[in-house]
Amino acid sequence: MTVTFPLTEKRDAETLLKHLTLHNLSVPGNCVVSLKAHVAQVSSSHTTALGTARTAW
Repeated sequence: MTVTFPLTEKRDAETLLKHLTLHNLSVPGNCVVSLKAHVAQVSSSHTTALGTARTAW
């Protein structure tokens, strides 16, 4: 599953990685993060954790 996370000044890539860790998702352990200009695409087979992380973002 791949989910898009919007990035802003307050919610940057570093903040996203910390947020994913809170939901038991880690790079490169069980997810992959691709950074674009204003979004990050996160892919993982752990769909429940990824969906919960996106909702909480």
